[in-house]
Amino acid sequence: RHQYNELGAEKNREDNAMVDPAFFFNQLFGGERFVSMIGELNIISDLTQAVEEGDSDEEAAAKSGKAIEGDPTAADKEKEERKRKKKEEIYKKQQVAEERRIARIKELSDTLRQKLAIYVENTDADPATALVAWEAQIKAEAEDLKSESLGVELLHTIGGVYRFQAKKYLEKQEIFGGFRGVYQTFKETGQIMSGTYSTIKAAMDLQRTYAELSKLDETAIPPEEKQRLEEAAAKKALEVLWKTGRLEIESILRNTCNAVLHDKNVDKKILRRRAVALKSMGDVYAHVKADPDQVPNPFMPFETGA
Repeated sequence: RHQYNELGAEKNREDNAMVDPAFFFNQLFGGERFVSMIGELNIISDLTQAVEEGDSDEEAAAKSGKAIEGDPTAADKEKEERKRKKKEEIYKKQQVAEERRIARIKELSDTLRQKLAIYVENTDADPATALVAWEAQIKAEAEDLKSESLGVELLHTIGGVYRFQAKKYLEKQEIFGGFRGVYQTFKETGQIMSGTYSTIKAAMDLQRTYAELSKLDETAIPPEEKQRLEEAAAKKALEVLWKTGRLEIESILRNTCNAVLHDKNVDKKILRRRAVALKSMGDVYAHVKADPDQVPNPFMPFETGA
């Protein structure tokens, strides 16, 4: 918005016409304002990498085919060698991805601990008074963040995970908490499966839409109909991106909350205060409402559940 206010339509011309997909996706998901809560999302870089690998595989196969044309034995050996190298590359990339995930969780959990410390370390005040002051601060922050791209949706997603994980921790500390913990675990598994199914369903729907578009004879349909179908495909593509990104966010936040609430180097009283503050923050985020006069997000022309 700041760049558009300064440069207007010129922002999208000439040298500014090309946009980095990863930058676009991160801007779509709240921009830099949410990075301290959710980190840098991996989905676009993963998709881009998959496309690049597909192209390189095709090129390698084409070159190999020309080099060993007419020699079946050499072709089989070349094929096996490509498979071996592919497995090695996949293993190395998995290791790098896991190291990146661990580093991301550590960074996010350190940031969350520092944030919760505002309430946790306020032991001089009456607990109820301290909680009210804490919630007032979080509400002010949420009101500021909700105006960002997908701000309300992101706050609801983050708040839902914070609240659930904190509630699960607090219930385990009560009498018969073990039974409640089992119930919460089953509930959490159900939510994960539901979110995964919804994402897969949206992806399959998108695939069908693109298949229908590829079969169309462009000379046989009016331009208006072609434009409508393309817009419908773009809408579904963005829905898949949102749902996939939300799954990633929920997964990384569950790990972050576990690191904060199950820190073996911290006294249980402090962990309980962290859980209280985290649940309070989750409640505030989960109940954020969009302003009635807020301009709808043009990149998300579908229901996100917020």
